[in-house]
Amino acid sequence: NFNMLFSSMWLSYNFRVHKSNEQKWTACWILEWRWFFLSIYAEKNRKTKQLIQTSFMHILANKSFESITIGDITKHAQINRGTFYLHFIDKFDLLDKTEQQLFADLGNHIDELQSSYSSANTFEKGQEQLAEALFSSIKMHSPVLKIFLSNHGRAGFHIRFRDAFSEKVRLHLEKNEIINASLKAPMDYFLSFITSAFLGLIEQWVQNGLDKTPEEMTAVYIDIISFIQKR
Repeated sequence: NFNMLFSSMWLSYNFRVHKSNEQKWTACWILEWRWFFLSIYAEKNRKTKQLIQTSFMHILANKSFESITIGDITKHAQINRGTFYLHFIDKFDLLDKTEQQLFADLGNHIDELQSSYSSANTFEKGQEQLAEALFSSIKMHSPVLKIFLSNHGRAGFHIRFRDAFSEKVRLHLEKNEIINASLKAPMDYFLSFITSAFLGLIEQWVQNGLDKTPEEMTAVYIDIISFIQKR
């Protein structure tokens, strides 16, 4: 922030101008301690924000979003209303940021898994690797996703999830030269089909209580695609 930047610039200037070792040591000591306390403050803020979001999700699992109040959240988190409003504007802002965090976490996990795979040398292998990364990521975040997909979530989550999911798949497909070279259908139609197929399987998988492993779900997806291709 500005105060932190100004303080650092002032101490750096003081360090250069004053010649005595004592003055230099004092300037460095003040700067180090300021950074130390600011890091503690930042970590406390992060934990408080996480506490609010966790409490919110716990309530949302048992109560519709429309009926949840700020009082419900602060009571569960054992904080006052002022602390809540330091982090979020209202419950809609809280929901938006929690959804965005979910989408970001899903995307990051997919990227991490994709980077660990060897380069796909066929179109089919590329699809298999993408499917396995997607299903593995969904399993990791299934508790939160299950709540948002339930009747307790805010209307429109399916659309927001689809849009975020579609963008992640599009970025992956555009970076894959083999898929781009092999794909004959227009990208927007292919993307719409592949996204709808994945989301349908994901929703059914979550409703079934994750009765299959990500590897088994990948096999199910590949079997369905192969069946369609043979028809």
